[in-house]
Amino acid sequence: MGLPSLAEADPLRLRGDALAETQGSSSPTGLIVLQGEDAPRSWVGVEGLVWAGARSSTVTGDVLVLAVRVREPHGYTEARVGRFVLATGAVHPVQIDGAHLIARAPWGSVVETFGGLPVAPRFGARSYDWIAGGRVAQTVASVGTLGVSYVQRREDGEISNEELGVDLATAPAKWLDVAAFGAYDVTSPGLAEARASAAVRWTDWRVELFGSQMSPGRLLPATSLFSVLGDMASQTVGATVRWRAAPRLDLLASGAGQDVAGGLGSNGWVRATLRLDDRGAGSLGLEVRRVDVPGVQWTGVRAIGAVPLGKGFRYSSEIEIVVPDNPDGRGVAWPWGLSALSWRSLSGWEVTGALEASSTPQQRYEADALVRLTYALGSATPGPQGGQYTGSR
Repeated sequence: MGLPSLAEADPLRLRGDALAETQGSSSPTGLIVLQGEDAPRSWVGVEGLVWAGARSSTVTGDVLVLAVRVREPHGYTEARVGRFVLATGAVHPVQIDGAHLIARAPWGSVVETFGGLPVAPRFGARSYDWIAGGRVAQTVASVGTLGVSYVQRREDGEISNEELGVDLATAPAKWLDVAAFGAYDVTSPGLAEARASAAVRWTDWRVELFGSQMSPGRLLPATSLFSVLGDMASQTVGATVRWRAAPRLDLLASGAGQDVAGGLGSNGWVRATLRLDDRGAGSLGLEVRRVDVPGVQWTGVRAIGAVPLGKGFRYSSEIEIVVPDNPDGRGVAWPWGLSALSWRSLSGWEVTGALEASSTPQQRYEADALVRLTYALGSATPGPQGGQYTGSR
């Protein structure tokens, strides 16, 4: 909002989104998203994400993301400073106030280091709470990358979590992709989490096999009561298949078996997506999902549609219906629906309005209205259906 009213088109690219939502008149909330980049000097960027809300006479808000990214033009070094979500290699995502530094060598070596304070709501006190670590990775013959990471987290000066991680990503052939990572808990020795997947592609088919092992108690800080009371490990093994049945029709199916604390279960879904044009600006989709694990059993259907109406207008709608096996007096079905209409102008303005209605186990009925207003400044911003706008703003 501090920008002058007159700006040149070429050097600066900015985007701002303001979103407001209210459930009745007692709890309005808002979200502000700001992104900026200097086009001739694309080595620097700024991102901000802020939310605000009120209930009765109490007003609250917080900064979710506020970070500056500086990147060497050739990509050899990169730095990110501020509040952001850290995620790299086998390090579990964590929101921090700190810095993340990356150095890359021409021969494929990467060295990362990071450190900071875990985020507390509204910049609350964090005495002697911090997180630090790093990652070293090497790319071999442009077909695979192997990384090793270490992270330590302290609360009140005491070690609450310490992990060693290994991550691997490789494409030994044009038709094969393999990825895996694992994290070992040093504080309470044992495997915290491990995931692996392998995907095979040929013509119009893609088949992926995946599996995971997770120990929730080891993912929590050692000071957590849940990690003391017990650790219920879970294992998942499954597969996903995609078939391009026609140039504009994709069919997908996925299924997995689960073992949670000795209780066997499964989940799966099938989905069909029909693109209404070659660019995918409009599409229709249908999905059927089934979840059957101990304590949770339900079947759901989801229908999705998005249609460009021309002259910058676009309409989209989603409908879901979930039928639980054991309603327990919470309704025989839980419907949810969302309809939205958006308009984007050549001057960079975009207006979106949406209406959402649902019936859940917690609420017999609920309706929400949402309006989003966006204005973009820059020499080239996305236009309708993937095009670009040009000119001064």
